[in-house]
Amino acid sequence: MIRNVLHIIKSLGFFLSGILIKRKYDVVFYYPQHFNRGASNENQFFKHLLLSCDRNNISYIVFEEPDFTIKSNRNPKAIPFDFMFILILFLRKLFNSEMTILVKDQKIGNFISKVFFRKFHFKNYITLSQSMLSIFRGINPDAILYDLQHGIIHNNKKNYLVGGLAESNLIDNDANLLLSGDSYKKILVSNERANYFQNHTLVIGSDTFSCKSSIHEGFNNNILIILQFTHDHTADENLILLKELSEFILSANTKVNFYLKHHPRFNNEVNLSEMLNLSNVMMAPLDINECFSLCSLHATAYSTSTFEAALLGIPTILIPFENEFNYFQKEFNYPLNHSIDDFDTISFYQEKSQIIKDWATAYYTPFNEPKFINLFR
Repeated sequence: MIRNVLHIIKSLGFFLSGILIKRKYDVVFYYPQHFNRGASNENQFFKHLLLSCDRNNISYIVFEEPDFTIKSNRNPKAIPFDFMFILILFLRKLFNSEMTILVKDQKIGNFISKVFFRKFHFKNYITLSQSMLSIFRGINPDAILYDLQHGIIHNNKKNYLVGGLAESNLIDNDANLLLSGDSYKKILVSNERANYFQNHTLVIGSDTFSCKSSIHEGFNNNILIILQFTHDHTADENLILLKELSEFILSANTKVNFYLKHHPRFNNEVNLSEMLNLSNVMMAPLDINECFSLCSLHATAYSTSTFEAALLGIPTILIPFENEFNYFQKEFNYPLNHSIDDFDTISFYQEKSQIIKDWATAYYTPFNEPKFINLFR
């Protein structure tokens, strides 16, 4: 609680000073707090973009949206958006309830621009998970808005493409998508009934998922399991996931060690105590890179980490989860379908390791810095 108050005070000071102090930036970066997943509490998805801006004299500022319901650390290098976030929540309750959320947020953005952003100028806005797109469109109707891809995108992906149509949050805010690979753009363009994504997507690649050398020669009996227990699922879906996970672990040889890693938005949706009582089941390290160094196999229902593991040459075993979240088999054509025991031989492991690396590079190409910087020239 004390930490929250300190961030609110710091945020209040920044935005009050903006009434008098003129600030001008090429880019505003904005993201929710739960994306602080790096070793130093930094946002890994923005890290390479910020370094590129530094190298090319592109001025920027980073705003961090608070989440008062989680305990993840704050980024000391970001400006806390706490005061403005609370003000926006308050104003949403005051504005006409008959307005759509999008129209309401644009009007709120226009309102606060006349006070707190009156001397604040920016040309471009880059966000994650489409956060505050309508607010910043209201603050600056002339800015170019971008949403940076942070997870998998598929046909019928909520907030992106549903029923063959681009979501209104993108269209009405004239927002562009920054994608990690050509295959994602093909999914969007080939499945839409209009031409929005053809003209509003740019593939800049990804440093977070950059292709690296394989880090394991064979299976070392350690399996990393990325869990998907979040409030995005119903209670029944989370219980099904738990049941499938339990069956997967119990069916394995006891010489295999399982390291469980929670989804960043996990909020005690399920109880794992019974599973953690097993001698070969434990929690994984917090740092995902340490996890992949420790484990030479990966297992999940549908985590994006399947791609990250593949680029490191680590095969994934997809735990059955028969519903609309079963993307990797239905849409991404994941090329492997093997059991744990299949990876006992080194030659088999290395053959499959190369297959998945080739598969993943179509979705996650290396970061193209010149293409990214040209957005601001």
